[in-house]
Amino acid sequence: MKKDSPRRKIADAVDLLIDDVNEQTVPEIAIDDIREFNDHPFHLYEGQRLNDMVESIKANGVLTPVIIRSIGPRQYEMLAGHNRMNAAKIAGLKTVPSIIKDELTDEEAYIYVIETNLMQRSFNDLYPSEKAVVLAMQRDKVSNQGKRSDILREIKALDSGEVIEKDEIVSDSRGRIAKEYGLSSRTVARLLRINKLTDNWKLAVDNEAIALMTGVEISYIPKKMQKHLFKESTELNRKISLKDAQEIKLLHKSDELTEVEISKLLIDKEKKKIQEKTYRNVKVSNQIIGAYFLECSDKEVEETIEKALELYFKK
Repeated sequence: MKKDSPRRKIADAVDLLIDDVNEQTVPEIAIDDIREFNDHPFHLYEGQRLNDMVESIKANGVLTPVIIRSIGPRQYEMLAGHNRMNAAKIAGLKTVPSIIKDELTDEEAYIYVIETNLMQRSFNDLYPSEKAVVLAMQRDKVSNQGKRSDILREIKALDSGEVIEKDEIVSDSRGRIAKEYGLSSRTVARLLRINKLTDNWKLAVDNEAIALMTGVEISYIPKKMQKHLFKESTELNRKISLKDAQEIKLLHKSDELTEVEISKLLIDKEKKKIQEKTYRNVKVSNQIIGAYFLECSDKEVEETIEKALELYFKK
């Protein structure tokens, strides 16, 4: 790792917590004065993991300071320590020990958020939407180095809806990112598409309410349509399948996608599903029709069979 790389800079910052910061110099900052990082891309702990952290803080306090940046008089933004602050709040604490970083650019602040999370959890432990954020940052870093032509080629193909069946070119930049995280270049490109989903759809992918590839297909439609699709599918209690998403994407590519078309597509599929569950085709021979139902309409045939079955099963 290069000494001046972004990851090294963040590692140096985290090392300060242990090596270079005297406990007396770490101020206690009011939790109410600290806001979450704007569009924080990582999920907060839940369940037993959160409970364990809360109990630990109740017993020992917040042992590792959080990292925040100053954004105004007595106003701060969280960079590293969202879970600690959340657990501290639940535990009833009013303040948390904090290392304050001044004069950070938005880009530098974002690096703190991403890299410190990766130091605490492995990439494989992240949710798909979290992986997408990490890969996007890596892609941008490669872009700044002028070594992303092959990645752009694949991303551009995915943006246009093309399906790449083979890795036609394996070059240093794409290969390096894929290799670093143990992924194929195709998986990297697909995960990057998840960044283009609305928050509700990202959560659906993370919670496995829809498949990853379904999320990739949904990502091609405008966010306004994504929001309507989520609303309609929730109201109809319908899980969006890969086939559904592909049909909607095709409507978008042909400039036929509207909110009305989305609603119509989902309702028609629901009607078809109900019909398939309600009716079952049974063949009746011409001999039986001739013997019993020669002058009857279809409705009368159905009513007669129903009455006959009721009598039969009563006996």
